[in-house]
Formats: sequence, structure tokens, C-alpha cells
Amino acid sequence: MISFEELREIHRKEKNTQTIVPMAPDFWKSVASYLKEKMDKYEKLRGETSKFTDKVLSQFEREIRNAGRVIKEIYTAREKKMLLMGFTEVATEEEVDIRGLTTEEQAVYKQVVAILKSSRDNVLTATLAGENAIEESDEEQAEPETVKLKILDKVPSFLGTDLKLYGPYEKDETVELPTKYATLLLEKKKAKEIKK
Repeated sequence: MISFEELREIHRKEKNTQTIVPMAPDFWKSVASYLKEKMDKYEKLRGETSKFTDKVLSQFEREIRNAGRVIKEIYTAREKKMLLMGFTEVATEEEVDIRGLTTEEQAVYKQVVAILKSSRDNVLTATLAGENAIEESDEEQAEPETVKLKILDKVPSFLGTDLKLYGPYEKDETVELPTKYATLLLEKKKAKEIKK
């Protein structure tokens, strides 16, 4: 399993290099295990009550947020580099070596390249033929910012991409969550939507 010190080192390397730092294919799986272990310890501490555990709990929350910030910054740096790699591949029409990407990143990279190629072909073909490339359409309906849910099964605490801790939530509890987290709980059948 990965440690916080290793995450900090990877973070430093990603920030200080122009090219993507090669990672093991299961890197993000290791990061998920690391964070799950931290969250499990956090849940256990939440169950204890004393002045000592309150102080430790507060410190643990900071550690989890710091780890989340570093993880998010690593992903963002890698994401930027993947986009540049994808742009390079599409512009030069030469395949780029993606062996240093994780399994998840390779899947994202392939989707990005496919979208860029398709978009480039559509826009350039239409433009060079003297036509509009994209038909104007009605505005898409905006997703609501939050969704009201009834929790169907206990949900442990989790760290959001906004670096806020959410939960824990108990069965039959009513909560309002940002759409992206609500969607995850709905997909996992841990909650059902309460129509407003």
C-alpha cells in the first residue's frame, strides 16, 4: 500500500517535470486503498468519545484533507499532461507511448483522443467545405446543484473532490448532497431521490 510520503514524492515529481511520471497500472487502486484505510480509522475514532479523541479526530480530519488535496493535485497535473499528449497525437497523427499511464488513465486517454480526432475531423471537414461545423441547439437543461436523498443503507464518511468530509449517513436519514455524490449513492442503490 502507498504512504502519504510516497504521495508527496509523486506530487513533487509531477509538478517538476513536463512529461508524465510513469506509474504502476494499479496506482489509483493503491491510492483508493490508502484513503479507505484512513477513512476506516476516522470512522473508528468518531465512535470513541473523549477530549483526547476529539483532538486526534481533528488532526485526522486535517490529514485526510491534506491527502485528498495532494491526490487531487497529482491527478490534475497528470490530466493536463494527458490532454497535451492527446493533442500531440491528434495533431501529428503519430501514436504516443502511453505505457506510463495507469489503467484508468489509459481508458480516459483513449476517449480523449477519440473525441479530439472526431471533433477535428468534423470541424475541419465542414469548415473546409464552407459549412458550419456545429448546429446550434437549444440550451441543455442545467443539472441541479444538490439532490435530496433518503439513505437506504448505512454510508460511511467519504472525502469529496471539494475536500469536504461527507457522512456518515444512517439508514432512513434524509440528506441533501451535491449532484455528483448523490448520483454515486443512487447508482450504488444506497439512497433514493426525494422529489422536491
